[in-house]
Amino acid sequence: METKKPLIGILGGMGPQAGLDLSAKIIEETRAETDQDHLPVVLFSMPEYVPNRTDYLLGKTTINPSIELSRQLALMSNLGVTVVGIACNTAHNEPIFDELLKCLEDVAPNIRLLNMIDETVAFIRESHPDFSRIGILATRGTYLFRLYDDRVESAGLVPVLPDESIAMGSLQSAISDPNWGIKSYSNPVTDEAQSAVCEAIENLREHGAEAVILGCTELPLAVKTDSIQNPIIVDPTRILARALIRDVHPHKLRP
Repeated sequence: METKKPLIGILGGMGPQAGLDLSAKIIEETRAETDQDHLPVVLFSMPEYVPNRTDYLLGKTTINPSIELSRQLALMSNLGVTVVGIACNTAHNEPIFDELLKCLEDVAPNIRLLNMIDETVAFIRESHPDFSRIGILATRGTYLFRLYDDRVESAGLVPVLPDESIAMGSLQSAISDPNWGIKSYSNPVTDEAQSAVCEAIENLREHGAEAVILGCTELPLAVKTDSIQNPIIVDPTRILARALIRDVHPHKLRP
């Protein structure tokens, strides 16, 4: 497939609404006056083929999601995709992401795979240089492997986590409870899930967090980032959207 502009790829389906959210934010962050001004995007959303990332990290399954993700990257490469973002924070944990990078060299060496976590921490350092305490909301797998914690510390900042009853309890339910969690009810998100996420944000504020990273791509679906001013809410999905635009057409990026 040949396009006039470089082709952006989204590895979605983790969950499906999160991939759509990244696609929507690419549109929102693109300078455009007509349909034709927008950037070409390919969204792969094949949730049934990608094993649960947290289950793999917790040892509940031995099938590394990177195997299927690398297959999808190869398909994207055949379509002419040049840069890809993964609409899943948990998939950026080293046991998955590092293996995917190794596979990328063989199956799709022409594709640049952006790192949402690195982009997010760089955004905080650049946009809020006076901040020192950064709250993190995430899945169990991301907490276990200190995905954001280590990056935040490497940037000279202090990671702040919610109380354990929230981090491993109500927050995880907000993400994945089959009866009211965001993965089951993403549009609209249930009142219970919204309340649980807001409770987690308030808990981080009480612990002195100046900014809070919504470190699971389901979480931005439950929170309007501009509706909370203290702490500042950081949306990695929007940051990744802007990074993808910047990579292929920086002049198309909205201020």
